[in-house]
Amino acid sequence: MKKRISTGGLLVALLLIVTAIPASALTVSPDDSGIRYTGRWNFDNPQEPWIGWQGSTIEIQFQGSSISADLNPGDSHEYFRVILNGVPSEQLIRLEPGRTTVTLASGLATNQSHHLVLMKETFYGTNSVFYGFDIANGVVQTLPPRPALRIAYFGDSNMDGTSLYSEKDQQGNDPLSSESGTYYAYPATVARMLGAEMHLQAAGGATLSGPGDNTVAKFIYSPDWYNQDQNYRSGFNPHVIVVNAGANDISGIKGKQQKSKVKDRFRLVVSELRNVYGETPHIVLYNAYGWDLDEPANYTHELISEIGGKISVMLYPWMWEQWHGSMVEHAGQARLLAEHITNLGLGFSIVQPAEIFDGFGRNFDVANGSFEYAARTGFEAFGWRYVDDGVERVYDPAGAADGNYYIRLAVGDRVHQGGDATGDFQPGATSGGQTYVVRAMVRGTGTEPTAQIIADFEEQALYGRSNAQTRSFAVDGVWREYTATFTAPDGTWKTYINLKSAGGTVEFDDVRMSAQ
Repeated sequence: MKKRISTGGLLVALLLIVTAIPASALTVSPDDSGIRYTGRWNFDNPQEPWIGWQGSTIEIQFQGSSISADLNPGDSHEYFRVILNGVPSEQLIRLEPGRTTVTLASGLATNQSHHLVLMKETFYGTNSVFYGFDIANGVVQTLPPRPALRIAYFGDSNMDGTSLYSEKDQQGNDPLSSESGTYYAYPATVARMLGAEMHLQAAGGATLSGPGDNTVAKFIYSPDWYNQDQNYRSGFNPHVIVVNAGANDISGIKGKQQKSKVKDRFRLVVSELRNVYGETPHIVLYNAYGWDLDEPANYTHELISEIGGKISVMLYPWMWEQWHGSMVEHAGQARLLAEHITNLGLGFSIVQPAEIFDGFGRNFDVANGSFEYAARTGFEAFGWRYVDDGVERVYDPAGAADGNYYIRLAVGDRVHQGGDATGDFQPGATSGGQTYVVRAMVRGTGTEPTAQIIADFEEQALYGRSNAQTRSFAVDGVWREYTATFTAPDGTWKTYINLKSAGGTVEFDDVRMSAQ
């Protein structure tokens, strides 16, 4: 069965307002030509279209003072996000099972045109049904043309945005902890960066192929995850198809034949994609490196010449330990993938930046070293894990050493950030003693305030850290620059820089790293 997420005790700030429809409201039926759908919608009953897959949208251009939607999310709660005039809502709509009318926007200027997109952020239960819009003092207008470029995505939990709002895949201080999400996950982010329309078919635990329904090979023919039909066609003709799967296959296939069997599964998926979409779309095999000795990133490049045709491999670093990537790491993945797609020569270009700061340090440097940027939607992550472990990100324009923010650590608190040890976003290990220089502005208060900058080093597989190196500094109440130099042992794939208070309260700002 598809994943289910328990939400016991979860408190969420919602846009949800169940409303009575005003007498002056214009009711817009689901089959109105002024409504646009993206995703694998089913229109067997045009008055009750339904959708399963997350990332699907409903779009309308209108004039009116408010707009509401008539929805039934299915047998589980689901999250939706409103994007009004190009601006995503900070809060999500959480709908409980049952048919509900929910206000999407109100207090709108009636003499202006408004563009609204309603995105289904999650897919936890059964299919969701849309019954139409009601617009107060409303007029439906003509939508702008659809994007000319299209991307289809097929994958597992990394692609479906599992725990997008949690750094530890569990409930924490942020209101959406443990929940999934789509809008700030890398597939939708890349689509916006490239001005493309997307279809997204991904679910936690999915394999490339194999027994059961939760496989990419089945998703290709599935309108709703639950059912597969070899004759099913969505009508979506992508220019690029991204496949992000394979991690779950290696855990289910053991022994000497693991590599050949997983490669056979990749071949099967590509064959099925070609069966449905033909030879024209470019297929990108998108996999992480740096989490397991047997990871598919070791050999997906071999499939390019073996399969042939329009296919390439794009790899990204797994630098956030055992947990899934949050929206911060997804932003880093999005930039790497968007750059790869633009280099395929298919007419794609980056038309807007990613909305979330890049969580991957570049050219050996750390990311967000002055702590100026943070995530969105009430999620407090800022690229140094873990926000729930006691760190305080302080807004103090007058007192910061650089910019407007710095971080404050009580005694024993620490944060860390992983980086690609070779600095090139390519799989592989250091050799010959790679040296790093970390500089930071630091100050402290309390009894014998002591700052520590620590580097620990990880091999290809997770949990393989070793040879931690610590540099300690007695600090005072004045911002001063401190420098720590570290040399990674041969075989290092990931370098983790830790900032810690070993005494008193310690504050860090303007952290920078370079290689020697």
